[in-house]
Amino acid sequence: MSWARGTLAGCGRALLFAAVLCLSCAQTLSGNAIAVRVQCNVPDATVWIDDVLVGTTSNWRAPRQIRAGFHRVEIRHPGYYSFFQEVELPGGSDVLVNANLRELVE
Repeated sequence: MSWARGTLAGCGRALLFAAVLCLSCAQTLSGNAIAVRVQCNVPDATVWIDDVLVGTTSNWRAPRQIRAGFHRVEIRHPGYYSFFQEVELPGGSDVLVNANLRELVE
């Protein structure tokens, strides 16, 4: 029972963080936001920002806003090596994360 409750709480926190983090409806960047776009050769790979799942790479093809500052971006997919990139940008900046995932060697 506690495992399920902990998992649901974690999912709730992740969804809340993603909702706050992703302000993609706005057309202009505020002074405390950066625009992030992800290009990846594996469209259903997952995007993690600061260890929080925020969607798939196909969801992040169009720019999405996150708060300015330091972030760790990770792209994951089973069967592929993970990709990591650290970004630290002032507000109003934009960044393209270009992740070319490579298949795991057996």
